[in-house]
Amino acid sequence: MTRFGIEEEFQLLDEDTLVPVPLGSAARAALPSGTGEVKKEFLTSQVEFSTSPVDTLAAAGEELMAFRRALASFAHDRGAVAIGSGTPFGIGPEASVFASERYDTVAHWLGHIVDSHHVNALHLHVEVPDEEDRVRALNAVRPWMPTLLAVSGNSPFADGHDTGHASWRTVIMRRLPLSGCPPHFRDMRHYRSEVDRLVAQQVIPDIASVCWAARLSANYPTVELRLFDAQLSPEDALLLAALGRALVESATSAGDPVHTGDDIQASLWAAARAGLGATLVDPSSGRLIAAKDAVCLLLQTISPALEKSGDLAFVTDGLDRVLRTGTGAQRQRAAYAEGGITALRALHAVASDSEVHDAAGQQ
Repeated sequence: MTRFGIEEEFQLLDEDTLVPVPLGSAARAALPSGTGEVKKEFLTSQVEFSTSPVDTLAAAGEELMAFRRALASFAHDRGAVAIGSGTPFGIGPEASVFASERYDTVAHWLGHIVDSHHVNALHLHVEVPDEEDRVRALNAVRPWMPTLLAVSGNSPFADGHDTGHASWRTVIMRRLPLSGCPPHFRDMRHYRSEVDRLVAQQVIPDIASVCWAARLSANYPTVELRLFDAQLSPEDALLLAALGRALVESATSAGDPVHTGDDIQASLWAAARAGLGATLVDPSSGRLIAAKDAVCLLLQTISPALEKSGDLAFVTDGLDRVLRTGTGAQRQRAAYAEGGITALRALHAVASDSEVHDAAGQQ
């Protein structure tokens, strides 16, 4: 089976105000790096966990659950809560950047943008050994990105307010020069030349700063999907991993349909704004389609790959659950409407300690 890896970014918030607190370094020092890897992140209030390269959802789920439980315990002991959300509820003071040569460079590049750049993502790496296959997969993934975003939006709050968006993180990311939909590339040579030109132009400081919603990893032989908000629960994260892996697997054997970047960018905006209530551009026909119908079309498209990996039942159940109970953004809004910060904090705590769905554990 195709190997993949999940990178999850978490933010540590004061349990009473849900404002970021600078506990990232302490968390990295205290938490074990056994299976998977605990890493620094851009802000002092953040910590990142990367799974090992794995080939099953069950293996990824074990690592995600172990880290989330350890992080939740660490936070609780310090009067904090660790959240899996694209943005924190409250911002408070300006963002504090973790001191390092690279992050100092990125902060200088971002300028004033960095002061409110509180964003947390889930990144999915899908291994594709052949570099030209990687380019073809990246091209084929492009038109499906809005559908994936509609399913995964999980950042409705910022600055203590409802933003009116399902993925406010996506809106924040649009301030960066290479956000959203990547261009269509002819081959690997074209990809490399375009990225090198952007670095030479000083649009980005280095190759690692490519911020498209999907890109080719600079360090691994992978297609990297970067459009997902951080997720409430490990079950949510695994659903996105299964969808993303199957889509990349399906794409490597597909042709190279060219969809206009403007169409995809518009659909990404719609998905960020309205989530599963959005109207998107159909990746197959180019006609307008309801996001929920696009989800069904995506499942139909990737079902052969899901069957091959044994993930079809898990993904079918997971999508049914999201369509029935809502995305992370919808669940956060419902909790806040019911009980304010107290209920929102409880939602994050329960999600961090939730069990992975049986279908993932039975692989």
